Amino acid sequence: MLFPKDFLSQGEALNSLLRKIHEGRMTHALLISGEEGLGKWSLAQALAAALLCEDDSPLARPCGKCRACIQMESLLHPDLIVIRKGAPLVPSDVKTSIPVSDIQEMIRRVGLKGYEGTRRVVLVRHAEDMNDSAQNKMLKTLEEPPEETYFLMTCVNADKLLPTIVSRCQLFKMHAWKTDEIVSQLERKGYEHAKAEDAALESGGSPGRALQIAGDEAYWAFRDEILRDFFGCTERSRISEISSRWKDRKDQADALFSALNLYISRMMHASLLESGEAMPLEKLPDPWKSWLSRSAPGDYVRLLDAVSLARKRLMANVNFQIVVEQLIFALLEALDS
Repeated sequence: MLFPKDFLSQGEALNSLLRKIHEGRMTHALLISGEEGLGKWSLAQALAAALLCEDDSPLARPCGKCRACIQMESLLHPDLIVIRKGAPLVPSDVKTSIPVSDIQEMIRRVGLKGYEGTRRVVLVRHAEDMNDSAQNKMLKTLEEPPEETYFLMTCVNADKLLPTIVSRCQLFKMHAWKTDEIVSQLERKGYEHAKAEDAALESGGSPGRALQIAGDEAYWAFRDEILRDFFGCTERSRISEISSRWKDRKDQADALFSALNLYISRMMHASLLESGEAMPLEKLPDPWKSWLSRSAPGDYVRLLDAVSLARKRLMANVNFQIVVEQLIFALLEALDS
């Protein structure tokens, strides 16, 4: 299981939150927000374990060894209520949102005496999935929360929640993780350093995304293909050949443009830092490695503009093969400058 201390790099706000738990001053409602893959749900579970842990020392919670902690690993603690879309607490035909019946059942349960102790914890995953009726019902509960009941909710987009719900919660916003932190996490899961570093650099600061792509060989094959075709092309005579291979792959256009943006941004960082830390440069074709040494910031802006223009052309229904040809031509012009 993950422990709250695994998230200490999220800053002083987390330290403050942990102090409140250890001192018995935890807020009754916490809303953890942030992009997908940052670990919001994992943090919520770790905090729930700290609240339900049976260790005699508050500073040792969660201990990871007591019965409560073991039950929390599989989210089966009797004083824990988990609410999420697609897993209703009571039979329901609603699959696309969290229905009001789930909130009503949660209210009924927290009104009962605790099974193992005095505390109850309610975990809500993607709180913005609550439909309007469920949100209004949750608001009433947050306004008058049952004693010793703690609500730990996660969300990607807090704007989809009622402002009154947000105002009744302590807010905790998760930020992107540093590359070396993600690398360490992946190495602990058994990935070799080189693969862990590649995945961390591709992840945009998201440990969840890094874990998802680290073992996805198709993902890395696609990335290598982009390097070969778009950065490996050094002759205009090959543009037609390459574009022919891509002409029927319009469904991969967004992934292609995103990858190009990412590679160009890394190249820029590597150039500015005069190091390869921002991108594994050994994968970059030799002509571009040489180009890095003479490039200027404006060159990268023009490359990023070329990718942006390709997106706009595709949205304007320009033939995808033509879009690819124009994009490769723009890369070659930059390389020849």
